[in-house]
Amino acid sequence: MKKHRLIKILCVLLALLLACPAALAAVQVKAATDNETAVFAYLTGEMGLNEAAACGVLANIAMESGFNPHAGGDGGSSYGICQWHASRYTRLRNYCAGQGLDYTTLRGQLSYLAYELKNYYPRVLSCLQGVSNTAEGAYDAGYEWCYRFEIPAGYASGVSVKRGNSAKSEYWPVYEPKPPLTAAEKAAAVSAKNPAALQRIITRMADMIRSVVSVLSKKF
Repeated sequence: MKKHRLIKILCVLLALLLACPAALAAVQVKAATDNETAVFAYLTGEMGLNEAAACGVLANIAMESGFNPHAGGDGGSSYGICQWHASRYTRLRNYCAGQGLDYTTLRGQLSYLAYELKNYYPRVLSCLQGVSNTAEGAYDAGYEWCYRFEIPAGYASGVSVKRGNSAKSEYWPVYEPKPPLTAAEKAAAVSAKNPAALQRIITRMADMIRSVVSVLSKKF
């Protein structure tokens, strides 16, 4: 009962934050799903990519599978978060079997993704490792991933550009590194003389509350 009461209180606080005009503007960027967050953490953690490179990958995976590791396509010949097709789908299954992993899981597919990049798409991996950690870097990563790794229908006639723009305009605003507020910004925000700084504080508070609610909901 105490846990449910705490969750309700946190939800009320979150609602109050979102009712603030400044907060409404702050949360217009897309909300991350659990799988999306896990993919981002793997790309930037275990693979060591910067945030911009990760945004390029996220934009493509979102379009391919919506971050669903069980997604199928092409009449059953494509599978997973990257919609590995035909021989690539076979390699996914064989790799996971050899590593003691389940190819239907996000973990198995992320492990294979890293393996495939290193062994079959080194040019794409090199691009990801070299992009600047900026909005333009996110665009470059999204474009390159689509053009040379996913290679969907229309990749050479606008789809790659579309996914690069998605990485830049939808994912970069969510995942770009946020510098800590300075003492001056905090003081300005408290006095409501700096709406931008206030918006940043509200956004961080909302993110913290969402995280706590998520943890409580899963733990108990």
